[in-house]
Amino acid sequence: MHISTLPPSLCLAPLRGVTGLVFRRTFTHHFGGFDCAVSPFLTTVAGTRIKATHLAEIAPARNRDLPLVPQILGKSAPQLRTLLLAIRDLGYTRTDLNAGCPWPVIVRKGRGAGLLRDADALRSMLDTGCEIMPGGFSIKVRLGIDSPDLLQARLELLNAYPLHEVTIHARTAHQRYEGEVNLPAFAQALAACRHPVRYNGDIRTAADFACLQAAFPSAAGWMVGRGAVCDPFLPARIRGDSRPPSAERLRAFLDDYLDQSAAELCGPSPLLGRLKELWSYLHLRFTDGATLWRQIRTCRRTDDYRRVLDAGWSGAPTLADIPNGVAHLLPHR
Repeated sequence: MHISTLPPSLCLAPLRGVTGLVFRRTFTHHFGGFDCAVSPFLTTVAGTRIKATHLAEIAPARNRDLPLVPQILGKSAPQLRTLLLAIRDLGYTRTDLNAGCPWPVIVRKGRGAGLLRDADALRSMLDTGCEIMPGGFSIKVRLGIDSPDLLQARLELLNAYPLHEVTIHARTAHQRYEGEVNLPAFAQALAACRHPVRYNGDIRTAADFACLQAAFPSAAGWMVGRGAVCDPFLPARIRGDSRPPSAERLRAFLDDYLDQSAAELCGPSPLLGRLKELWSYLHLRFTDGATLWRQIRTCRRTDDYRRVLDAGWSGAPTLADIPNGVAHLLPHR
């Protein structure tokens, strides 16, 4: 298999409720491997002013650990303008438009992947984004909503704008995160798109990445989300880190994540909610992860959570092998 000698451009995907500020900070400190991150989306809001609290998650002074690209969800160009100006005032020169969120309530409102349905609304958003963030406006999309044909139909529109890049999650919105990614449809979009294209979808192992990089050498970059939350050692391994995964390193990350989250959030309910969101993915990294996850799900107090972890680590937890995501879909070269 021939692999490019250029270092891969790895971006942390936005996972709402998981890859927020504290996660990015602690992940970078304990594991590393990412070049940048896209923030969980900020929604556009009515009015002509943006409250500081709406932008707290992306405050530059709090995001020095990993370069951040703020992502925006909306369908109103005037509201987009207001939010972009506020983001630009913070010093950002890059932003990303969410045209890929697959959740039905968002799609039905014409936002996220639903924005692909309305060419006029999409055009207005692109007009505004490229005007306010010249050279720094990008978009994240799905292949379509119910079928993978919609993105192909919209590429002529996307190609007409000076976009920084286009990130393509190789599924339809209807699939959400289920079923296999559609690599033939991604290949077709990659060939037709005039912008740098970043691939997203089911990169779970270094073998997945190697197969994708060999199959799509013209891809400008790669986005990893759930794969890195399930296996925090993955980004560094993609970059050639040969150290074996360590339960001790993982525990140090979890303790740091707990402490920093507790300092930021008020009360046990939001704190445990955040921890459980993380563990809904992370339990897959353990051979007895289902049992550990079941115990964590029932925690009602932070002390309960700590006791579950202490009990789990007292028996030297075994890290499981993560199954490949896309490697089986591509021939080894």
